[in-house]
Amino acid sequence: MVMAITKESYKDLKEYWDYQRKVQYNKEMVYNMADQFEGRVYNEFGQVDLQAVKSTLWDRVKPEDYEEPRKGWIPEEPSLRFEEEGSAFMPKWDFEEPKKGRRVVLKAKNDRTKEFE
Repeated sequence: MVMAITKESYKDLKEYWDYQRKVQYNKEMVYNMADQFEGRVYNEFGQVDLQAVKSTLWDRVKPEDYEEPRKGWIPEEPSLRFEEEGSAFMPKWDFEEPKKGRRVVLKAKNDRTKEFE
């Protein structure tokens, strides 16, 4: 059975656990993005294996490019969850909807003041 992170362990090793969770968050983000390629990536031999895509993408992410985990995220890896956390959860992106402005219609001006003969 895999143990969750206890409060005592987190207090003693806060930087370690924060970094481990940060790595896991970024790995899950890359894997979730790679899932969008399923059935759509091909090379000269045919369809590319999704696990190969995930592995290739993850290998190219540099630690200095890691993002901080979003609020509410719960890792898929049970050993990286806190005791009080439930099942894995990846919050949706909360992009702001673009504000809709007034519709602009361009009309051509028909200037026939002078006619050429």
